[in-house]
Amino acid sequence: MRIVYVVEDFSENGGVERIVSDKANTLATELQHEVTLITVYRDSRPQRYKLHESVSFIQLDVPFAQRANNALVRLLSRLKTMFIAVYRLNRAVRKLNPDIIFFTTTLGAILLPFCLTKARKIYESHLARIFNPFNRLFFLTELSAERIICLTKDDACEFKYARKVNVIPNYINSATQHVVDYGVKKAIAVGRLEHQKGFDLLINCWQTVAMQYPEWQLHIYGEGSMREQLQQQINTLKLQDKVRLCGRNDNIMEVYPQYSLHLMTSRYEGLPMTLIEAQSCGLPSVVFNFKYGASDVVTSGHNGLLVKQNDCRLFSDAMEKMLSSEALRKEYGTNALNVGQRYLKENVFGKWMQIIDL
Repeated sequence: MRIVYVVEDFSENGGVERIVSDKANTLATELQHEVTLITVYRDSRPQRYKLHESVSFIQLDVPFAQRANNALVRLLSRLKTMFIAVYRLNRAVRKLNPDIIFFTTTLGAILLPFCLTKARKIYESHLARIFNPFNRLFFLTELSAERIICLTKDDACEFKYARKVNVIPNYINSATQHVVDYGVKKAIAVGRLEHQKGFDLLINCWQTVAMQYPEWQLHIYGEGSMREQLQQQINTLKLQDKVRLCGRNDNIMEVYPQYSLHLMTSRYEGLPMTLIEAQSCGLPSVVFNFKYGASDVVTSGHNGLLVKQNDCRLFSDAMEKMLSSEALRKEYGTNALNVGQRYLKENVFGKWMQIIDL
């Protein structure tokens, strides 16, 4: 079968690019499908995720729209970008003549209705629709797609006019290491250093508990546009010896087991892979009950603690509860191992095969 994935910008280093590259590699190498990944935008940055040599890779080389201050200029630039993207995508699809096309990311949703093909067209929603600034345009996507695939049931409810909607969560590979010592006085947070991830909130919360638990350390892994701002916040709060920005780590699954608590203060999500990964390594989690995915993974009082969204006082209280009890961290962490099993590749990938084999 000829399968195509359309990605907005494969040079990005987010969860979408990671999961799509893994699916493409698996379909090509283990199941012998003809797989092509199409990336739309022109980007000179190196690609973070490797594709197997059997996966074809096509760059449409579409320039980014201008970020002008003038609204009319921005609109005209976006329309020009869309026209170029539609033209080049259709040209590539005609040559490939695929059986099925998976469209991902915001641009993929917008391009789907304008892709003129007899192939089955499926949209993967990796960001909850209500948080997508262009979600009103998704009405055309719903009408044109064979089906929509969402990460959570809550997001699936947002696609009221779709022909069919399926829920398939992100998956992870089995952890090779697990937490052994729940007495380690280190907490970990992982994600892009962007507003969405709420690390500014987490640092403020940590200031509250730092005086009572001075021996504890918070390490934040990731890179992004807010790095300097977050470091300045750490300095201003005099937390330099308590909170560390550790940068990106390409072997994060080997890092989680060095900690005894996972923290997540995102403002919104799709279904965060970092939360699933932490759980699969045996880390209990304290998380805001963000939309969407927090309550799908964490059951408060079982494998972690769920806290009302953006309530920093309650989040600090929840952290104190976990920091004060090694026994509680071990209990919740042991339960987390079982929760993580639900998201293993071998337990999820079959759902994708059911869709492909229809």
